[in-house]
Formats: sequence, structure tokens, C-alpha cells
Amino acid sequence: MLKALSVIIEQFREKKWSLLLFGGAVGLMGLAIIAILEYIDVSAYADIFESMPEFGDFFGGFVAFSTPYGFVGMELFAFMWIFVGIFLVYMASSTALPAEVENKTIDLILSKPISRSSYLAGKIGFLYLYIAGLMGIVVVFVGAGMAISPTFIDFGLHWDRLFVVYGIIVLHLGTMVMTAVLFATIFLDTKKTMGAAMMITFLMFFIGSFWQYLPEAQQGIKYASTWFYYNAMDMFGLGIFDNLLRDILVLGAVNVVLIVASLLVFRRRDIPV
Repeated sequence: MLKALSVIIEQFREKKWSLLLFGGAVGLMGLAIIAILEYIDVSAYADIFESMPEFGDFFGGFVAFSTPYGFVGMELFAFMWIFVGIFLVYMASSTALPAEVENKTIDLILSKPISRSSYLAGKIGFLYLYIAGLMGIVVVFVGAGMAISPTFIDFGLHWDRLFVVYGIIVLHLGTMVMTAVLFATIFLDTKKTMGAAMMITFLMFFIGSFWQYLPEAQQGIKYASTWFYYNAMDMFGLGIFDNLLRDILVLGAVNVVLIVASLLVFRRRDIPV
């Protein structure tokens, strides 16, 4: 446990500035989106999208478009996997293991009195804390914007929505990052890991987002996609928490399975020197 903690601390020393700068940049983007609300009439979105009901339903329906929560949910949280997730997958693809293999330092690291499991557990622990810290910075910026926004104040400040969407985003991003970690233990190569992780990411996105356009007999495939359980628009945009427990359990289980699989593969993996 202490050896894994030392890996976490070492990784944070290397990545602390990227955490603060990138988190601040995305947080400022959230503030800018909230600021835009003071200059537009979000209720007009309902009229615009009435002629495109399928497009409106894809993002949570007309009600979502006509509220400040729906607007911010659509512009920011619904696409957090693009704004943040792709960067995190890239970071995990390179720093989880492949960087040490490509730099020929993995044999030196593993020659120290630390087991493979502890070493990888430290890397995984760092990645989760990085995700939580990064999204924590973003949520602080968004919360501050909500607190000073006349539009949000008039509509009502529902802090439970912000808290819940934070947890779901961390779990969802965790599935993306742990997928990259698993491929990193298999390939030990940055490019192959990134390619495989992004392929799975976009496959999951299309299945989980566009399942309703498949033939009815094939729509059950939606349950195989983590995106089906990432309901940021329902939770933040509409304040609907009906499936919250299910989503947390499924995403949490996927994270656990990916972690266990990564540890098992790495323990048995031949490391090139």
C-alpha cells in the first residue's frame, strides 16, 4: 500500500501543473457557457428544434433546451468525454506503462523492491485521483458561475444536480481511462494502446447514443455500452435521478472489472528489455 502511494505521489509531482492548467481551462470554458446564458433566450431552443424532434430527443427533449441546466448540460457535460476524456485516454496510454517500456526504464523500475501489482495500482490510483481532481476544478468553476448567474438564480440553484453529475462523470471517464490502462498492459506501446482505446471509446459512444435508430430486434445492444449509463442530460439538465443507482453500479462494476483485468494481465506479462 505504501509503495503504491509513493507511485501516486511521484506521478502527481510530474503532472500537477497539467492538472491545474487543464482543469482551469475547462472550468473557464464552463464559466463562459454560463455567461452566454445572460445574452440568449434558451427557451427559444424549443421552438427551433420542434421541427427536428429526433434531434431534440437525442439531447433530452425540448424541456432540456429551454432551461439553463439543459443548456449547460448539453454544451458542457454531455460532451465532457470529448473535452476531457480524449486527453485522459492519451495520458493513460502513454504514462500508464508504455512510456517506461519505450524509454527502456521499466526493468530498472521493477528491479526495485515493489511488486508489479503495487506499481500498477499506484498508476491506477493516480489516474483516478487525477480524474477526480480535474473534474473537481471544473465543477468549482461551474458552481461559482451558477451562484452568480441571474439566470440560474431566477430558475433555482439545484446543487444536487451538480454533485450527482460530478460523480457520474468521474465514473464514466474512469471507464475510458481504465480501458486504456488495460490495453497498455496488453500492448506496452503508446500508439497501439491509444488506437485501441479510442476505437472502443467511439464504438461505445455510437452504440450508447444511437441505439434507438437500430432495428428493434438489435436495440438491446445498448446495455453493452457504458454511454447508455452516462445520463448527464437527465441528471443535470432535467433533474431526473430515476436510474442513478443503476448507472452508478454498472459504471462502478465496469471500472472494477477493468482494474482487475489490468492487474492480472500485467502480473503475467513478459516485459521486453
